[in-house]
Amino acid sequence: MANFHIALNPALVAFANITAQDVRRAGVFLICLVLAIGVHEFAHAWTAHKLGDRTPEAQGRLTLNPLPHADPIGTLLLPVVLALSGTGMLFGWGKPVETQPRLYTRKMTMRGGMALVSFAGPLSNLLLAIATFGVIAGLSAGGVITGRLDAFHPLRVFYSLNILLFVFNLIPVHPLDGGKILAWFMGPKYQHVDDFLRRYGFLILVALIFMPPHLLSIILGPFFRWGNLALDLVL
Repeated sequence: MANFHIALNPALVAFANITAQDVRRAGVFLICLVLAIGVHEFAHAWTAHKLGDRTPEAQGRLTLNPLPHADPIGTLLLPVVLALSGTGMLFGWGKPVETQPRLYTRKMTMRGGMALVSFAGPLSNLLLAIATFGVIAGLSAGGVITGRLDAFHPLRVFYSLNILLFVFNLIPVHPLDGGKILAWFMGPKYQHVDDFLRRYGFLILVALIFMPPHLLSIILGPFFRWGNLALDLVL
């Protein structure tokens, strides 16, 4: 009799062993991600609008409703799959806000306006992290929260996620916001450097995430440690 052998991928095994707790954690992460990305993309749209570009408004992006900012794969499908797979890798992205620098006010250069629009996204995540910290501190002072927050507590997830989005998006490579900010700092003189980062930025980003010595973890690590230390002071 023939013998049939089935080799199961570890990720498939992880999916086969999903528990109700795993589903809850994935749900918490997804909700926090959708909200954080929604505010991030709204900040881009609002800033472009203030500079004179009506494109985001015309496309329905000038709203705090997170749904118009959600990407079906990057905001919904991929984060859920990663959260349930048990790989320990959680990330996602929103639908990019379209903006036309040529429509910006003449009070600043197109390059400067693009940098301002780009910086607005990460800044919104920093402000969300600070606001969440304030809520946690207030609840702790009022006795509503006692002891350390569980790593998967919604407030802690939202706090940490916004720190991640703030720092990650400021990495100075395209297609991240930091790439456009760097282009403004360098100016037209170093356009060739910006062209290189536009062409190979995605590959550089993949290398930062996946290739040893995992430089992305080295970059993000201190910010998470400082964030956790700040929480320890109020809990």
